[in-house]
Amino acid sequence: MLALAKIGKNVKIAQSAVIGANVEIGDNTEIREFVVIRDNVKIGSNNIIYPHVTIGEEPQDRSFTNEESFVEIGDNNVLRENVTIHKAVGVGQVTKLGNDNFLMVGVHLAHNAVVGNGNTFANNVALAGYVIVGNYITFGGAAQIHQHCRIGDYAMVSGLAGINHDVLPYMVYGGIPAHAITTNRIALKKHGFNQQERSEVMNVFRVIYDTHASTALIIEELEKQSESKIFTNICEFIKNSKRGIITQKYSKYND
Repeated sequence: MLALAKIGKNVKIAQSAVIGANVEIGDNTEIREFVVIRDNVKIGSNNIIYPHVTIGEEPQDRSFTNEESFVEIGDNNVLRENVTIHKAVGVGQVTKLGNDNFLMVGVHLAHNAVVGNGNTFANNVALAGYVIVGNYITFGGAAQIHQHCRIGDYAMVSGLAGINHDVLPYMVYGGIPAHAITTNRIALKKHGFNQQERSEVMNVFRVIYDTHASTALIIEELEKQSESKIFTNICEFIKNSKRGIITQKYSKYND
């Protein structure tokens, strides 16, 4: 089916790969052995897609009726063996993976998932349908994310975690169901957040997880610090939450 695909410059495609119709592959991307790319998939430049990856297969959703939907993948991504990325549910809808993401063996992105940039997914992480992932997030092995959840920028989800509510930016979560653990201070430092900003994140953590206040009172307290970008970002994230945020903290971290 390569005759029906749009292939960029310096693209390497293994002979055993399967390429569907209406597929675009950007410059310098490498498609290794036994990769399956179904119809209506757009892949950017400088990606490496390892053996047995499947992209654009039909979604695992009973409401899907073979409508035309899509997968879009950006640039500079690494997709290791057995990654699966399913097309979206709904006419014209898209499952999206941004740029500079590293998906290790067996990662699954379900229909209508939207993933940002710079994220790391360890082995066997699974995103259910309609999950939204921000930027520069780390997922430990076999973490499971419930449908419609959001994962905020610079967060960390520990291995084997079960996420069933929204994960706040800048924080670390783990357990089944997931609880808050601490701030993601190592990643924040790595990404250039200064000492004041890291302290502000810890202050937000204390407001949310040590006061046991209601969501309304948490928002009210965060809005008092409107001059702080950290406080504002987290406040807006909470306001826009549809599933609600994770509100519990591990007891061993209580004062």
